Amino acid sequence: MRFPKMKALSIGGLAFSLAVVWAAPISNADSPGDAAGGPAPTVLDDFESYADDAALQAAWKLDWSDVPNSVGIALDQADGGKGMKLSILDSSATWANILHPIAEANRDGSAFEGVAFRLYNESSDRPLDLGMELKTDEPNGAFNFKLTGSAQAKADGGDWQTLPFNGGSLHVEAGFKGEVRMAWDQFNQASWQCGNDQTKCSAPLKPNELTGIQFGYNPSANEGDIIHLDDIGFYGTAAGGGVSSGGQDGGAHPAASAPKAPSWAKAGEIRKLAYAPAPIGNPLKGFMPYLDAGTDGFYKTGDDWRNRASQMPYSMEYFYEPLNAVMKGPNEFDWSDVDKQLNAIAARGHQAVFRFYVDYPDKPTGIPQFLLDGGLKTRTYSDYGNGTHASSLLPDWDDPNLNEAFRTFIAALGKRYDGDPRIGFIMVGLIGFWGEWHTYPYDGWEPVTDANGKGLTDDKGEPVRQPNLMPSEQNQEHVLEEMDQAFDKTRLLVRYPASNDTYQTKNFDIGYHDDSFAFETLPLSMGGQDWHFWGRVLTAGDTDFWKTKPMGGEMRPEIQVPMWNNDPPQYNDPEHPIDGHQGEDYYASLELTHVSFLLNQGVFQVPLSGDSLKRALEGSRRMGYEYDVPKAYLDGTGGQLKVGVEIENRGVAPFYYDWQVELAAKSGGKTVKTWKTDWKIGGILPDEGQNVNRKAFQSLLNNGELANGKYDIYMRVVNPLGAVTSKAIPFRFANAEQGADGWLALGSVSLAGGKSKEEYVVRPGDSLSKIAARLGTTWQRLQQLNRLPDPNLIYPGQTLLLP
Repeated sequence: MRFPKMKALSIGGLAFSLAVVWAAPISNADSPGDAAGGPAPTVLDDFESYADDAALQAAWKLDWSDVPNSVGIALDQADGGKGMKLSILDSSATWANILHPIAEANRDGSAFEGVAFRLYNESSDRPLDLGMELKTDEPNGAFNFKLTGSAQAKADGGDWQTLPFNGGSLHVEAGFKGEVRMAWDQFNQASWQCGNDQTKCSAPLKPNELTGIQFGYNPSANEGDIIHLDDIGFYGTAAGGGVSSGGQDGGAHPAASAPKAPSWAKAGEIRKLAYAPAPIGNPLKGFMPYLDAGTDGFYKTGDDWRNRASQMPYSMEYFYEPLNAVMKGPNEFDWSDVDKQLNAIAARGHQAVFRFYVDYPDKPTGIPQFLLDGGLKTRTYSDYGNGTHASSLLPDWDDPNLNEAFRTFIAALGKRYDGDPRIGFIMVGLIGFWGEWHTYPYDGWEPVTDANGKGLTDDKGEPVRQPNLMPSEQNQEHVLEEMDQAFDKTRLLVRYPASNDTYQTKNFDIGYHDDSFAFETLPLSMGGQDWHFWGRVLTAGDTDFWKTKPMGGEMRPEIQVPMWNNDPPQYNDPEHPIDGHQGEDYYASLELTHVSFLLNQGVFQVPLSGDSLKRALEGSRRMGYEYDVPKAYLDGTGGQLKVGVEIENRGVAPFYYDWQVELAAKSGGKTVKTWKTDWKIGGILPDEGQNVNRKAFQSLLNNGELANGKYDIYMRVVNPLGAVTSKAIPFRFANAEQGADGWLALGSVSLAGGKSKEEYVVRPGDSLSKIAARLGTTWQRLQQLNRLPDPNLIYPGQTLLLP
């Protein structure tokens, strides 16, 4: 399958630990002041009291390292006055701890907003991933950085900027010198204390019970670099006064209050709805299977799974499509095969995710015939079993005719399918093996070996490396630009984040898919590698992409089923390592990446039971969005119906589309009026700490659009696939009041004081149902009020009484 071992990038990661004892509070007028006008930080240790290195090392002791004496601790004056300098003595070390408890008199930081220190990352080219952990007296009392939070930093002479966390560490560029601040709400209870299950480690940090502080980095990743620390202490006040991005008052994440009730809402008209977990098969999220895994699928048994009761609800299906199945000439396209697959998926009420490829190992080539006839250069290869069943060809990706074909194809693809309700997401694809944007091992780095696996060298003794067969960065950029321009509605994803001299993926409206999820996802600071998916995200400077652009992917087939035997889920089979490795923590990967969907054929095809099935179901449910309505506001005074809702997101990612939101009024169990709103529900972020990202919406009906009376009010988000098939899976909120048909019951309201519609004169072409719909009532009510024996018998000029 599509899981090559990739070569590491030259990105440094950090993972070493320091625990600090604070000295007595010292006022430091020279500390960077608060740009927002708040108090300056309170410095707890400015290192001025240490006479020499021995005194410093007595307070800051190397408590543990996998290599003894791996880190040197010394005084320095790199920042003016005394500070602490950390240098690497043995770069084979991967972890080190320096421990010292906080003096009891200085343990209460609750009067402040967070922790601050000065930092100098003395490195010419390597970023620093700095970890921090706060210690308390509480059970499981270690608190570290959240996976995807952020700090605020102000380089000397610069402005306050946001620095993102990288999987529980702080990403600091080479050469940074300045102040760093982290608010208390950017720490969570360290999951390593709870079997790496963050859901079991959810106690809040109590800054009045601090007993120690740890910093951390990986010496092996920063050989030759020096870290300087100074002026460690607290900043701001509990009432605010720190600096946030944009110079706003507050901490690293300034708290945003919950939305206020509409001005017209009365206490008695506020409905509190009950939370209940949303169903696993909600649209555009969770595990998905192949449309057709085929005979070359990893799992050889159970291919009749569609004929059995599904153990895993799902809302999307995936397929590959060779470019030559569609592109028959330079401007000639046959979309019938694509439409056939989209229709087959839609017929089950699902949306599709798909990718076009040119080179799929061990399948017939996807190169359009007219390009081969035109002289496109190709090469054969035997990697990934190519030639076992069929022989794919690796093209010259920089061929002008091939790139012109890409341009015209992408434009035609967007024109035909942008906004198609049958489609959930499209992967950019096209380039590289499987359309995954790599040609490993032909990457310009992998050594060439002889038959015995020994690396070859040239006449200068340098390693002989495989050629780089990827297209030029310019041609890669062209594909991204053309896809981005072709699709304004349907969301796109590309395999790898990238930042090079030609382009940056973060500048495109394109998300990412990690096709080795929970196996090569985590960065170096979390036990992975800097070339793993999130290491690349970090290198690309795009850690917040998930807030506006989707994240998806695939799990390696080898781990798709056995990982659910473990709690927390993780592939761990010492007798059967994969490429010499075990898997990664599923939930650590999920929470770090904010993934919305994953291809996982195994959980559909292989029977699961007991705890393993429960874990797999929960693993699917936890992906993506989970919207619920905690409050609804209803008012019917003055003859005007007013409806308001508050929507929050309990998931890990937003919903990436603005599907139509509709409201309905029912009376006597019958719908008397349905109307569209202008509510935009896409992009609602999960609440985080004190940050409340939930949103409020309201809709006002004009006086007279509904007759006076009592109504039950409902809301739904309309899946546009419903215009294609009645089997479209409805969007469902995480509320006990949610109906299986997609309608969420908001509550009842009495409408009074409206304009009177006492009589109506029947006009030609009228029917009782048309009149009822026009006037906001039901034909049954009109029949009953007017004592009509046959509701189909009315005539022009007839006068009807109205409710």
